[in-house]
Amino acid sequence: MVRDMLLARMALLVLPIALGSCVAPTARMSFDPSPRPQMFAWDGSGLDPNRPRVKVKRAAVPANEDDANRKREQVFTSLRPYSAAWWAIHEEIEADRDKRLAQKLVICGGCLRHSPQDDVTGTIPVD
Repeated sequence: MVRDMLLARMALLVLPIALGSCVAPTARMSFDPSPRPQMFAWDGSGLDPNRPRVKVKRAAVPANEDDANRKREQVFTSLRPYSAAWWAIHEEIEADRDKRLAQKLVICGGCLRHSPQDDVTGTIPVD
């Protein structure tokens, strides 16, 4: 009886080791040592994981433009509101802000396709 119990315990100890050794070679077989990158299945939504990442370079705003705008704003706060000088500096500040926004804003030319149907106004042609 003691011997049967000892054999049962040994079998329980050896069984997981035997089953683990059956699984281990399949894990080694799936390892790909080649230097090529892995390809992923892509469902079409979101970014394609197979395409290389593109780093976007942002243009830095030169420091002298920031200084000029700060000087304008200091003068702007010292002027009487809605005076002619106030409006002149206000327009300069707004033009500078618009210029900076236009530099940051990028619209793809290929995204906006012009078609002749866009020009149709819905009027009835005269025969």
